[in-house]
Amino acid sequence: MVGAISRATKLLELLAAKSISIYKIASVYYKSLVKEEVSLASIKSTDKVLCIGGGPCPFSGILLHEYTGAYVTIIDNDNLSVRTARELVEKLGYADYIDVIHSDGNDIFPTDYDVIHMALQVSPMDQVFCNMKKRCSFGSKILVRLPKKGLTKFYDINDHSIFINCYKKSVHNWRNVDSTALFVKS
Repeated sequence: MVGAISRATKLLELLAAKSISIYKIASVYYKSLVKEEVSLASIKSTDKVLCIGGGPCPFSGILLHEYTGAYVTIIDNDNLSVRTARELVEKLGYADYIDVIHSDGNDIFPTDYDVIHMALQVSPMDQVFCNMKKRCSFGSKILVRLPKKGLTKFYDINDHSIFINCYKKSVHNWRNVDSTALFVKS
């Protein structure tokens, strides 16, 4: 069961990354979600944002840049996703503002980033989150998308308790994403 939604999402993102028309239609799903996350973390143009788990069509990273003007680095641990995402970012004209690199969230030292955004498909989410929290700079903000209770078995989260004590949370009523939790390293 773990990974079923992630695999389906990846297939849809591959289609969206290859067609601007499909991209524009599919991005509607993410627009209000990302706007809420921008507000939740008070992201501004001077922030450096790290998106973990961009996939082949990094809607969130692209929209974070569009809504804030912030420089965004997107990482993914899948080579095909990275190549496809780079092509899309180039097609959209954002190559000077969005960087896509091949890496794993467990291997990143995010000290240069003001905001860290974790996709719902990050695996294992709790382990990557703990790494980010331990390695990021004081004052860094970490946004973590959390699944609806009935869908948790489809995602790789072993210890849900670490996400309870967040600074603030934005609840999303109609998606597979239950909420986005904001953590601030202090």
